[in-house]
Amino acid sequence: MTSYDQILYGGFAYAQTHPDRLATLATLFGMQPAPVERCRVLELGCGDGGNLIPIALAFPNSEFVGLDLAPTPIAIGHELIHELCLANLRLEAMDILQIGPGLGRFDYIIAHGVYSWVPPAVRDKMLSIMHHHLAPQGVAYVSYNALPGCHVRQMIRDMLLFHLRHVADPNARIAEALKFLRMLLGAPQGKEASAAALMREEVRAILERNPAALFHDELGEFWYPLHFTDFIAHAERHRLKYLAEANVFDMEPGRVASRIREQLEEYACGRRLDHEQYMDFLKCRKFRQTLLCHADVKVSDNVICDRVRGLYAASLATPVSANPDLAGDRPEEFRGEKGAAMVTAHPLAKIAIGHLTQVWPEAIRFDALAAQCGEVMHSVADPEALAEILLTTFRAGLVELHVSPPACVSKPGLCPATTRLARWQAQHGKTITTVRHTAIDATGEVERRLLALLDGTRNRAALASELAPMLHPPRDASELARELDNNLQKLARFGLLTA
Repeated sequence: MTSYDQILYGGFAYAQTHPDRLATLATLFGMQPAPVERCRVLELGCGDGGNLIPIALAFPNSEFVGLDLAPTPIAIGHELIHELCLANLRLEAMDILQIGPGLGRFDYIIAHGVYSWVPPAVRDKMLSIMHHHLAPQGVAYVSYNALPGCHVRQMIRDMLLFHLRHVADPNARIAEALKFLRMLLGAPQGKEASAAALMREEVRAILERNPAALFHDELGEFWYPLHFTDFIAHAERHRLKYLAEANVFDMEPGRVASRIREQLEEYACGRRLDHEQYMDFLKCRKFRQTLLCHADVKVSDNVICDRVRGLYAASLATPVSANPDLAGDRPEEFRGEKGAAMVTAHPLAKIAIGHLTQVWPEAIRFDALAAQCGEVMHSVADPEALAEILLTTFRAGLVELHVSPPACVSKPGLCPATTRLARWQAQHGKTITTVRHTAIDATGEVERRLLALLDGTRNRAALASELAPMLHPPRDASELARELDNNLQKLARFGLLTA
């Protein structure tokens, strides 16, 4: 029995690991990745399949394999696979040290939350698997704890391990660790206020996570943070090389002064890997999600703008102004998730982002977006300029790019529907996986009941009839219709409704 059998670490959907994300970045950097609709995907350390199951459901003509050392989460995953009648996904309890050549080739290999938490032999085997089992134009994803930022986490880990040195029971270790962390958070500040502030920020982040994550991460037996260049050196020993980060905005300096950017370039001397390492120093980065490919694959050091013209675009960015001047020359500010923002007076940029916002969460093919912009401008939209705009906003975190658009809709239909997985999850818990491969919490009982009913056979009247007995106080017909419509619109914005 492993620690993951003792304390279950429930699986989730991680958008940054989705084959569409990996294929999109590979395309932008000059590769020819396998189409997501027909590919083979391997996940090492798959847990209960919480990340693979939604992807397998969305792409029935692709094949998926998940391997994990712990048999208990694998068994849990098998139950859900059976419920959803998934024939294209296989989960297996296996020590990856025992993997041989019979596993075959994969277009995409995922290892999220594994590399930094396993012994050296397993880390080495992981990269060996990626070299021997990755298709020629394949992409591998590896996440790991990075330095220098993880020095703060290391400090807290050392404190916890000392404090818990006499506590063996897993649940008792979690409870006592949480108690200790809350004590640290409430301690008065001393003369070393700046150091204490760093520690408090990290303690708050730990306390906000699932306690199971604390048990397996900070309290785990193995803990291996490292510098980016050391990870790449390990990958290169297995004839793999750096492609990109899974979140492309992580490769950008962010909002820093131009003189800082110039100094970074001076220090890196045009060497891409050195530039990435200096970026970690600048940001005090503590976690990386790195994409690798075979060493003999030709890739560009920068994203190729012309490749944008074959992709789909989506954006949740919204204008700050209540009455934005999208077609005029007035500057407008757009804000997205995680602090992403941009100010532009370029009419084409404003029109493009404005249209993407209106149809979110749908992704629009480049040609269709160009045509829509042209209609608003009463002229032909310059495709080169539009590609530059989408690339710039993509790198800033304001726009998503896809090779395979998520199959969600921006407006509820006459008989709204969600996925089989979302309906099952609504009946068995509170965490729901969206079509966009993100996870949301559905805390309300009525909200979960609504999701469970969305199988595409009920119109709004039928949905209202099913939900009415659950509402206290009761609603009249018009009020109930308004609430239902608002909730359906909200589900659509989350990316939970399908065609």
